[in-house]
Amino acid sequence: MSQSTAHDANPYLGSEAATRLLIDLRQTTDGRTGDRLSGAIRAVTTAGSTLPPDQVDAAIAAIALLLTDYEPALLDGAQDEQGLRAWLHNVDTELTPGRWMAASAALARIELNLDNEWYAAHVQAGTVTPALAAVHRLRDGLADASSG
Repeated sequence: MSQSTAHDANPYLGSEAATRLLIDLRQTTDGRTGDRLSGAIRAVTTAGSTLPPDQVDAAIAAIALLLTDYEPALLDGAQDEQGLRAWLHNVDTELTPGRWMAASAALARIELNLDNEWYAAHVQAGTVTPALAAVHRLRDGLADASSG
């Protein structure tokens, strides 16, 4: 769990790690947005013995971005929401089978309270229930995206 930012209205894109990911993605012009999103997600599934909060926050942001075609409301309240929506229409955010599998594995790992600094930080802050609700919404979004 990263330090809060001014745009906490969005539970997926409001962390410092999510902001850094978005800045990196939007400044990069190599056409590899989807690969970068996949990399942020895989970082959680290939993490060492613990899950650092910044890695989890970046993965959550990446998964939310991949799901916006299926659930546009995931961007509600994001900083520069309209600009972000316009930008997403011009970059690779296709939820490929490989990205779907990686996102599913990442969300399952994030939910485990096992060597998970993100989870522990939310428990300590008293925010684990809304944090897990946000993760569950992404998990449900992935299930819906795969079935339709």
